Amino acid sequence: MKFKLTITFLAMASLAVAQKKEIKKITKAAEKGEFSKAQKLFNSIDESAVEAKYAGAYEFFKVVNYIDLTGVEPVSLDNLRKSESAIANSKYLGYSNLKLEPILQNFILNSKLQIANDKVKSGDTDTALKLVEELYQSNPENLDMLYNAGNLAYSSAKYDVALKKYSELLEKGYTGVKTTYVATNLNGVVEKFASEQVRDYSVQVKTHTNPDTEKSISNLGDIVLKTVWLHVNKENKIKAKEVYETAFKNYPSDSSLKLVKPDILLTLGMMEEYKEAIENMDSEVTDPKVFDNLGVAAIEKKNYESAIRYFKSSLKLESNNYYALVNLSNAYLESGNLEKSTVAEQKNFYNQAISCLEKAHVLRPDEKGVKETLVSLYDFLGMTDKSAQMKSKM
Repeated sequence: MKFKLTITFLAMASLAVAQKKEIKKITKAAEKGEFSKAQKLFNSIDESAVEAKYAGAYEFFKVVNYIDLTGVEPVSLDNLRKSESAIANSKYLGYSNLKLEPILQNFILNSKLQIANDKVKSGDTDTALKLVEELYQSNPENLDMLYNAGNLAYSSAKYDVALKKYSELLEKGYTGVKTTYVATNLNGVVEKFASEQVRDYSVQVKTHTNPDTEKSISNLGDIVLKTVWLHVNKENKIKAKEVYETAFKNYPSDSSLKLVKPDILLTLGMMEEYKEAIENMDSEVTDPKVFDNLGVAAIEKKNYESAIRYFKSSLKLESNNYYALVNLSNAYLESGNLEKSTVAEQKNFYNQAISCLEKAHVLRPDEKGVKETLVSLYDFLGMTDKSAQMKSKM
């Protein structure tokens, strides 16, 4: 009996040594980026035979089976969750890998962002919002992610959630503006630098010239406009006005705020100030793309009156702006489709849409969507000759 017990003990010891060697091989392969090899080695281990002291490492390397760390195969949300659970279990069991953990966590975060984007495209904003909230919670300094969460909540009519997130952004002083430091190398190519100090050093040692800074567009106007609307929607116009006044007091030079000022005043019902703001804005803005972007944002918020005004302003600056013509026609069509529109108003809106689309058709005669929409409108309004003429071009 003693002899048999000794044999059993030796067998167990040999198994433990083998497990230790396999874990080392898996670790080495993974750290070298040889994830396929790490997966093959991992799958050679019998989970039921794993000793307690190697359980944490075994849990950690389950990740190589759940996700393709080479990035070739997209990871499913289910396997992403399993990976997170495996890493958490490994930590609970006392295992830590300071070299691989940041790589895995970064991969998981990037995968979450990709899945969130895919969910938005497929219309599953609930799952997308949950993932974006997780991304923000994992890095509370990333206020861009909080802004994304607010926008997702807003677009899916989760207005209380959106208001909470936008309010938090305003409290934290978020504008979304980012400064990029650039300089021109000896080949005449403008390069970006991680910091002002690195850029200035490159200029100092004469590898670069023309140091400059570039700033991204501010998101503040969008946040304030939506926050004002959300408070008005809750019948709290006093708070809405307070948000508006505080924003303009704290950020008097923010261009995004100036651009949405008419919409904010309209939302607040301040009509005299609204008319004055429109006149001032039209005289200040010289780039039609500014109005195009504002128009698209207004359509997304179903604020068709403002969208029409913005696209008209764009066309004043560039009459052959195909993009503005098509979007203006969409705004007219949506206005005509509103329940509050009378039959006469609908007909007028549809005729205005036709006028825009006919001009767009001249600019791009082969655009199928424009021709199809025109035929539908001609038929609806009984313009049989025009309809037949357009159909002959299709």
